[in-house]
Formats: sequence, C-alpha cells, structure tokens
Amino acid sequence: MLVGITGRESGLWAVYILLGINIGAFIAGVIVTGRLDFSGTDYVLLFAYFKLWTFQYGWYWQFITSIFTHLNILHISLNMFFLYILGVQTERLVGGEKLIYLYLLSGFGGNIMTTLIPLSIGGLGASGAIFGIFGYLTSYYGMLGGNIKNMVFYAFFIFLINSLIPGVDILAHLGGLLVGLIWGYMDAKVFIRGARVYRYI
Repeated sequence: MLVGITGRESGLWAVYILLGINIGAFIAGVIVTGRLDFSGTDYVLLFAYFKLWTFQYGWYWQFITSIFTHLNILHISLNMFFLYILGVQTERLVGGEKLIYLYLLSGFGGNIMTTLIPLSIGGLGASGAIFGIFGYLTSYYGMLGGNIKNMVFYAFFIFLINSLIPGVDILAHLGGLLVGLIWGYMDAKVFIRGARVYRYI
C-alpha cells in the first residue's frame, strides 16, 4: 500500500482539529441563532463569503471563516463525513501540518475562483477545501501509479457529477480541486525523484 511508503503512520490529530473547528462553529451558530438552519441569519452574513460584504465593507475574514461555516445539519453532516474519510488518508500520507495547509489553501483558492469569475455571489461550507484534499490524493496516487491522466479525468468526472446538485458553489469546488491537483502532482514528482536518487545510493 502506497501510504506505507511515506512512513507517516503516527497518530492522527489534524483531521480532528478540522472536524472540531467546523462542528464547533456550527454549534456556536445554533447557540447564537437558536436555529438548526441559518438561512437568512446574520450568522451567515458575517461568516459566509459574499463578494459584496467582503470587498465593500472590508470583511476579508470571510475568505477563511466561510470554509468553516455551514448552512444546516445536512450540509455539515455530508461535508464532515467526506472530510473525515479523505482527511484520514491524507494525514497518513503526508502528515497533519500539510493536511491543514491543504485544507486552508484549497478553501481559499475556491473563494478566489468564485471572486474572479462572476457566476456566483459567494458561498459557504468546507466542500471547496474537501475537493482540494480529494484532488491532492487523486493526483498524487495517479503520479505514483503511472496513470495520472486517468486519475485527473476521474477527479473532474466526480466534480461534474457533484455540480449537478442544486445550490452547489461550482466555482469553489473547481478552485479547490485545481489547488489539490497541482499540489499533489508537485509533491508526487518530488517523491518520485527522491526515490530514484535513493535507489542509486
């Protein structure tokens, strides 16, 4: 199994920190609003990403808080399920610090994509960051397995299927996915190069 190649089989911590922040933020929203669905509340306006509020009022924290903010129980439940499944694999592969950086940069990249292309007013949720983690794993294992084209095709196929769901922030998903694919590709190249050098030592 390729995970074992990296030698990172120590205890998990980063994935639980990310889960804890997301769940904690949701619980805080429930306490503040008294609701399990935050549609139309000030909680969403303050912490989700909306281009109007972010740039007109200087609420730049929304680039980060939005990737820890969810709309309702179903939204956070689905995202936390996939974050756990993919996060555990990634943390075992590359370590906890890189998982956190990958989550943050992918989520941020998703919001940047939403900003640059005028098809969306903004969004919220961890799915852009999760697509980044998914993209990283897909690209990394594709490189190590010698089938990078097939794996990238698979990644975009999953992206397209997910994009059919009503209300999904397609651009955030795409931005996160691209960050993950590129990062995974670069890390795999470094690993392969190192393995070749080691072979000749």
